Amino acid sequence: MHKKKRGQVTVYIILGIIILFSAILLFYLRGTTEKEIGVQELIIAQKIPREVRPITNYVTTNLDDATKKGLLLIGMQGGYIYESQGGPIPDPIEEGNDFIYYKDHKVFYNIHKQNNNLFNYYFYKPKYYPWYYYPYSHFPKSGEKGSFAGFFGISNLPPLNGSSPSIQFQLMEFITNYLKENINLTIFDEQGFEIDADINNINVSVIIGENDVIAFLEYSLGIKKKLTNTITNVSYFYTNPQIRLKKVYNFTDFIINKDTTDILFNINNSENNKDDINIEKIENAYNYDDIIIIRDNKSMLYAEPYTFQFARENRYPALRYIPITKLTFFGTQAIMEEEITESRINPKADDPDEDEIDFTYEPNLPYHVTQSDFDRGYINLIVYAREKDNEDYSDWQELKIEVIRESEY
Repeated sequence: MHKKKRGQVTVYIILGIIILFSAILLFYLRGTTEKEIGVQELIIAQKIPREVRPITNYVTTNLDDATKKGLLLIGMQGGYIYESQGGPIPDPIEEGNDFIYYKDHKVFYNIHKQNNNLFNYYFYKPKYYPWYYYPYSHFPKSGEKGSFAGFFGISNLPPLNGSSPSIQFQLMEFITNYLKENINLTIFDEQGFEIDADINNINVSVIIGENDVIAFLEYSLGIKKKLTNTITNVSYFYTNPQIRLKKVYNFTDFIINKDTTDILFNINNSENNKDDINIEKIENAYNYDDIIIIRDNKSMLYAEPYTFQFARENRYPALRYIPITKLTFFGTQAIMEEEITESRINPKADDPDEDEIDFTYEPNLPYHVTQSDFDRGYINLIVYAREKDNEDYSDWQELKIEVIRESEY
């Protein structure tokens, strides 16, 4: 009897685990596929006869083509579809300012450099760029590390959902325009059909899920088979590309946010890659501006990993504040042997675009200290941090260094 009760308890525990697991699974599926299931139910409920399926398949194929081409353009152009392509965004005009032409596409700038000062503290261009005591908030104390967070660019990434210029809105506009231009139901006249439809009276909805995109079309068709005089009414169509657009977008948004707020962030670091989404940098794609390519290896479009790419404007390097105010020279050597070297200045700088930095000086270092310098009591020295291949982009600091000569004894 005792064994029987224990067996019943075991069965109840197993049943409880199964019910709990089923509830968790149902909750997960509901959150990810509820909208898709609702769309499928609408399609199935139409009960389309086999003889008119070539017509509905034709409309669905156009919807699928439009959705995939829209997704391609969104990805290849930094989240934008232009008016000349059937989208709502005015065509960019100036290469190097609005876009970079790369692999047959006008790739929009999702990262621009700052173009004005902020809060009387952040400066958008040298010599006080990005702020006066960068990376410190005040004259640095010995061993102080400072902060490297700030404003190092502007994001032009459009929102994912909502009204214009969101990606969702652009896709709906593009798909609508594409269908109006490409659907031609008169091709079925010779097959014995008479179709009552108004291509100007269509409604397109786009749902961007975590792992896919749903394009839903409301388009009322009254399909009459002339031979039998039967009429079939069809109103709903949909397609469901398995493109993880939301994940790619969130990944891109995170990367852009880091790149514009953390000067030490290396966008090309392989450690940034996650969930089979990786980054490639095309350096100096236009002058000194880069193309950033994000690929999702779990989303395939036209037999290639889904790509989202954008242009990144080159930004100034930032010279770290040099706190040297005084140099003391000891010894009884000849004055001409006294010199200021780069190791004494020890300059450091950071570049938001991962460009290499060279340091130059006025006057050049090593600088031999003269008697007149000691008599005057100071030396004026300008330290420049320049991009290695682009001398026009530099940051600098003017130093007034007090020079003192003392005996060793």
